Amino acid sequence: MVSKQKSMKFYGSKEGYDADVMIDSKAMLSKDDFVSTGVLTYALGDIIEVELPEYDVFALGDKCKMTVYTPSGLFVMETTILAKDKGSVIVLNPPDNRRKFTEKREFPRVDVKNEGLLFGFQDKSKKHEHQFETPIRFSIRNISVNGLGFKIEENAMLEKIIQKHSQLEVELILGFLVPCTLEIVREEKMNNGTYYGARFILIPDEKTNALRGFILKNQIETYFVQKRENETKKALEKKSAAIQ
Repeated sequence: MVSKQKSMKFYGSKEGYDADVMIDSKAMLSKDDFVSTGVLTYALGDIIEVELPEYDVFALGDKCKMTVYTPSGLFVMETTILAKDKGSVIVLNPPDNRRKFTEKREFPRVDVKNEGLLFGFQDKSKKHEHQFETPIRFSIRNISVNGLGFKIEENAMLEKIIQKHSQLEVELILGFLVPCTLEIVREEKMNNGTYYGARFILIPDEKTNALRGFILKNQIETYFVQKRENETKKALEKKSAAIQ
């Protein structure tokens, strides 16, 4: 789903801009002999949304050139159409362009409802290892390119042995299997279990692109759902105000 992008040109005085500088900026998308101008309305992680009237001219997978006119400079990049909605398109924010900006979270996290299996662990001192005879199932709550949050149902034994900096040998079930090693970075007791925040230590190279594609797909779907909910809420508020 994610393809390698070619080149990006930047016209400006410095790097390290806040990513929000692009929001509400004029954006021009072009492919072949067609050019359309709209407004950049969203930019987070790997995706950018551009609202434009001729959105239906662009097809999924189209390679495009995008020019963004911001108060801080002119950005020109090669990109790809990832998704479409009425009145807008989602395009890939190429890595070279992302590096020009700072974001509150380097890798956006998306909420998911998937599961995983815990096969074994190594304690934080790296002196003790343990393999479970029967893998322990856990629920994945959110995921990003560099880590995930997951919950294990109440288990007194695990709560004692799994601590911050413990390394876990797991397999993520995302519609495809991702065997990987995690390091616990935080834990939070809950009423019926424990929530853990972890970062990826090791992921097989052949699974990296599939994982990134999974995250990107869920980020886009989540964004469109939230956008429609916000539009519905605003419409109801407007209707209520008109009645009053």
